[in-house]
Amino acid sequence: MAKKKQDSPELNLDSLMDAVTNVVGVLMIVFVMMAINTAKMVQKILSDLPPVTKEEHQQMQEQVKALPPPPADPEKLEEDKKKAEQALKKVIEELRTIDTSDMAARMKFMDLDSFRKKLEEAKQLREKEKVEVDKLIAEIERLKALLDDTPVYQPPPPTYVRLPNPRPYPKEPNETRVLVARQGVLHFNQKAFLQPILDGLEKAKSQLFYKEAKIEPFADMLAKIYGTPVAAQKAWPEIAPFVGTFQLEYVAIANKTLTAAGLPADRKTLSALGDISIAVRSNPGAVAEALVAATKGDLAKWTALDPSRDPTKPTLQAVAGAGKITFTWGTRNSEVKATPRDIHDYFVKDLADISGIKDRSRERTIYDAFAIRTLLERAAGNPTFSGPFTLVPTIRPGSTLVQMMLTPKAGAGETLDQMRNEGSNYQRMLRQLKADPNGVAVFQVMTNAFDSYLEARKIADDIGVAATWEFLAGLELTLNVNGYEVQRFALSPPPRPPGKGGDIRISAPKKSLD
Repeated sequence: MAKKKQDSPELNLDSLMDAVTNVVGVLMIVFVMMAINTAKMVQKILSDLPPVTKEEHQQMQEQVKALPPPPADPEKLEEDKKKAEQALKKVIEELRTIDTSDMAARMKFMDLDSFRKKLEEAKQLREKEKVEVDKLIAEIERLKALLDDTPVYQPPPPTYVRLPNPRPYPKEPNETRVLVARQGVLHFNQKAFLQPILDGLEKAKSQLFYKEAKIEPFADMLAKIYGTPVAAQKAWPEIAPFVGTFQLEYVAIANKTLTAAGLPADRKTLSALGDISIAVRSNPGAVAEALVAATKGDLAKWTALDPSRDPTKPTLQAVAGAGKITFTWGTRNSEVKATPRDIHDYFVKDLADISGIKDRSRERTIYDAFAIRTLLERAAGNPTFSGPFTLVPTIRPGSTLVQMMLTPKAGAGETLDQMRNEGSNYQRMLRQLKADPNGVAVFQVMTNAFDSYLEARKIADDIGVAATWEFLAGLELTLNVNGYEVQRFALSPPPRPPGKGGDIRISAPKKSLD
């Protein structure tokens, strides 16, 4: 059979059929040869067989019958062979009728270059992803190594927790502050700390009076009152003598108010208004404004200064009528002409001369803030006074008291380990508080030291000390030197406007033991 050309678009099925036919032919030849060889071998075996007797033949037949049947009948094998040939012919015919045009068309239009390009892109993508995968594998190995080196987590020891037990606060408590920081505690009894300082000031009180007043500390305040530094400097000789008696802010306001109204504003007038201001629990500036308002027919400002706490029993009254004003102080009535000069004279000469008002300013003392500061600076260098703190006295404009800024010294106080010792200063202090019926430990806790507070509080609870606690912004403390009023050196804040009838004020919560 002639072979088809190699470039035929159809599959070479004829060659396949030729090969199958050749295989079948070879098998048939091999089968025939085997049959011939078998016949020859049988014939040779028969010719070589020795003669047998009837009994031997009978015995051999019985042995043959005893043999198992042959695996297949030769006739059946021949029949199966014919069936296989027919099936082979049928398969060959079916192969000839297969439509290979679609497959040939696909093979024809395949673009091998595009396949190579896609294959190359796939290789590049695989290499890129391989790099990323290698990085991830390296990171996993690194994390595994870190995990192997990570110590086993040990939970913290149990925390002491206590339930609050609210109790009334002592009426006259003897408070000891316990400043709690993360590293330890520092206790501080304000009363015990201040008492030696106040005793020292009392002994040196004669050094704290004003010897000579200078305008420099008051310059800014007076310039705001009078409008200009020049006007303040001009008024200074009139108001300076009152530096040790009244707040110069109010004396300056009184001086300016009287001068602006054309009334005398000399030292005698200012002194009289000062005495009156003490009697009505006000200040010289307010009394001067009430006096000037009265000269203009407005008596409301004066009657508003009534010191009586019983509205039905006023201490002072003022009634105008027929060009006159009837002023009343207690049981004493004075009828005064409604002229500025007469009204001025009533306040300065008549009212200021009443018993209980006259020379009231002698009861007041305003101390020299700079002298107090100098004395406290000397005391700060003495460990007996300062103790575990660094003490810095401060004059703060706007405050009528000298202040002391206290900062804990390095190493002051006790650590948590030290305070657990029964002989520690902390526990000795707690036992002293326990013995005092009014003793209270006020724990002031830094925001990052609550665990330290729980340790310190447990010790206090075990000893049985009455205590409470609050948060503390910083370990620095500010204390006022009470009992020694000083000049403010700044204008006081404006008075708070009176509340409306519907205003509700909520008082601060009362302290209680917990």
